[in-house]
Amino acid sequence: MLKDTKNIPTDTVHNVLEYMGYISKYNLTRCVSRGESKWYSSLTASAFRQNSYLDIQKMVRAFEQQVGNTLTDMQKKHILAFSQHHGLPTNLLDFTFSPLVSLYFACGGAPDTHGYVYFLNKDRLINISEHLELINTVLFPSLLVAGENLRDILERITDVFIENENYVFEFLTCMDDMIGATTGNEMIHKEIIHLLNNRAAYEIDKLDPLISAMKKRLKCLKGMETEVPLSDLGSYACLYVQMIWVLLFITHHDGPFRTPFYFTYEPANVTNRISNQSSIFIYQLYGINEVRQEIHPDMTLKIENKAEIIEELDCLGINEQFIFNDYDHVASYIKKKYLKRSDELAQNLAHIKEISTSLV
Repeated sequence: MLKDTKNIPTDTVHNVLEYMGYISKYNLTRCVSRGESKWYSSLTASAFRQNSYLDIQKMVRAFEQQVGNTLTDMQKKHILAFSQHHGLPTNLLDFTFSPLVSLYFACGGAPDTHGYVYFLNKDRLINISEHLELINTVLFPSLLVAGENLRDILERITDVFIENENYVFEFLTCMDDMIGATTGNEMIHKEIIHLLNNRAAYEIDKLDPLISAMKKRLKCLKGMETEVPLSDLGSYACLYVQMIWVLLFITHHDGPFRTPFYFTYEPANVTNRISNQSSIFIYQLYGINEVRQEIHPDMTLKIENKAEIIEELDCLGINEQFIFNDYDHVASYIKKKYLKRSDELAQNLAHIKEISTSLV
C-alpha cells in the first residue's frame, strides 16, 4: 500500500543503547538511513529545497572549470559526488549504511530540539553506479525513451517488484493517485482499482489489461518511440515507462511524483568523508520545472537528549573528527574538547573556592 507519511512508524530515542535496541527490534539493518535535525514528511536533495529551477549541470561544470586542474582523475570521474561534498546543491541525497552516523547527524542543530533518523528499505534501491555517464548528466530523459543503455536498469526495476510484491500495489496506488482521476484516464483508473481490489488473486499477467489501457491512452502521442520496444521490457518496466509518459505528456503533470523504488549511487572514495560516513547517495530523479521524485521514509526515529547522545557517540569514536576528517573539523573537534575540559576545570575551581570561603 502507499505509505501514509502521516502514519510512518515513529518511536522516541533517548540514548544510544535505546537506539540500537530499536535497530534490532525493527530489523533496521535492512535499511539505509539519514539523520536530520528537523522533521520532514518527505526528503529532498539540496538542489530542490528552495525551488526546482537551479541548473545543476551548468553549476557543476562551472565548479569543475574553476578547480579542475587540481582534481585527480577519480575526482573528475565522480564530479557530481565531489561537488556535493564540497557544498554545491545537487540532486544527490546523502544516506549511509551506518545507523550510528545517521544518529550523529540527527543530533545536530539546537540541543533542546528533536532530531530524526529516516530509514529506507534496501530492497527499494537500484544501484546505478556503473552508469556514470548518466549520473553526471540527467538520467530522466533517458528513462523516458527507455534507452538501450538503460536495459539493465529497467531489468532491475522488474527485480524490485518480483522480490517484493507489496511494491507492486504501492506502485499501482501511486499511479492512481497521480493519473487515475484525470479526465480521459477512466479506463486506467478502472483497471488499477480492479487490481487493488483483487490483490489475493494477483499474478503478473493480471497487469496486461492495465498495460493495454495505458497503450491506448498513449496512441495520441504520434511519433514518440522508445529505443527499447516496450514489449521487450517486461510488464513492470513497461508500466513504469508508460506511467511517466502519461504523467508528463497526457496529464501534463508538473510536480512531484512517487515510485516505490529509488536509484542509488555509491561513488569511489573521492573524499575521506565518503568512506568514514559509509555514504550512499539517493539519485533523486528530476525533470523540468517542479517535476521530481519524492523520497518517503519507511521508518522514522525521533531523537531526544542530543547532547548526551553526542557524548555517548564520542565514546564510540563517532564524532566530528571522524565524520568529516579534514583539517578544519579536526581542529574544531579538538577545540571543543579542550574548551569543555577548561570549563569543567573552571567550574571545579569555583566550587572549591566557594567551599573554602564558607569554611572561613
